[in-house]
Amino acid sequence: MGPDGYWRLRWVESDRRRETTAASHDEVVAKASDLVARLSQGRPTDLAQAHGDVLVAHYLDPGRRPVRGRAWSVRHREEQEAYCRRFVSPVIATVELGRLSRLHFATILAQATTASVAAHLRRCLSAMVGAGLEEGLLLGRQDVLRGVRWAPPAGEAADDEETAVGFVEETDIPTAGAVAALAAAAGARSGVWWRELQPLLVAYSGLRWGEMAALTADRVDPARRRITVDRQVIETRHALGLAPPKNRRRRTTMYPARTPGGADLAALVTRRLSEIGPGDLLFPSPKGCWPRRSNYRRNTFEPAAIAAGWPRRPDGRWAWTFHSLRHVFATWALAQPGARIEDVSRLMGHSTVRVTQDLYISADGDLFERFFMATE
Repeated sequence: MGPDGYWRLRWVESDRRRETTAASHDEVVAKASDLVARLSQGRPTDLAQAHGDVLVAHYLDPGRRPVRGRAWSVRHREEQEAYCRRFVSPVIATVELGRLSRLHFATILAQATTASVAAHLRRCLSAMVGAGLEEGLLLGRQDVLRGVRWAPPAGEAADDEETAVGFVEETDIPTAGAVAALAAAAGARSGVWWRELQPLLVAYSGLRWGEMAALTADRVDPARRRITVDRQVIETRHALGLAPPKNRRRRTTMYPARTPGGADLAALVTRRLSEIGPGDLLFPSPKGCWPRRSNYRRNTFEPAAIAAGWPRRPDGRWAWTFHSLRHVFATWALAQPGARIEDVSRLMGHSTVRVTQDLYISADGDLFERFFMATE
């Protein structure tokens, strides 16, 4: 301790004598521990005085990711920038990196208003901390994410951050009758016959919204009822564009000749293909371009859902969404005689069979059924 009452730390770094001060014994011990950790890793000690905005900038830096990594898509980059701008920077931008703690990251996560936002934000923070540790901006002993969990508002289910997917309950899946009613209403209210085909084909082929929006006639083989999925339309804040499918998994999916609701799906697809050229979109916007999700929801889906009597949740949101149609295909396909979960997983374009299993196979129900059959 010096004559002025401050503790002093001195060290040599890159052949230069360095010095810092601390106002208490506890502070000087913490600084010494930080210095030892950074010097032992060959990291500049000045990083401890850098602020959180440096961590955010490093995370968003396009040149930060290793060559072996996959570059962010435009949409993913815009999402990460939005999360950092809205949630992360207001909390840590002016905080010294060496002082970042679990409290700061818990404060960030607590701003999420829904389980879905919390899950995306938690993944953003996890990736950011990983990048910070790799670069030496953060130290492992800071352990800023351990035990950090999102607390949902009263009445809303918590999101399990450690689980990639959650089981899709039966109530989350539209019935065959509900799908047929939605399709009929979409065609009748729009005055465009193929608006009826649109939800039917999605519900019985497992296409995602972007994959459906990018679907052209040359990707459909009506003779074998197959659809090649090798691209999707992505929406950014400023424009629409083409990109590889989710997880970059090119696949082929199929659709049945007739739907469980009795629609002649094969005939409807053939009729639509006869109207357009090989490179034309099956389901374009009114101007003949890629459709925007928000426009479709406002102009087609919501009026049709109202007319079809689709249910709403207590908060007013739809109990089923356009994405729920994809669940229809998965559960229908799994129920087919001789269907293997591996085949359905490939048709759906899931990254692994485990995803399909966790989403659509009830662990308890399967366990009880196996036990019942084994003990007869």
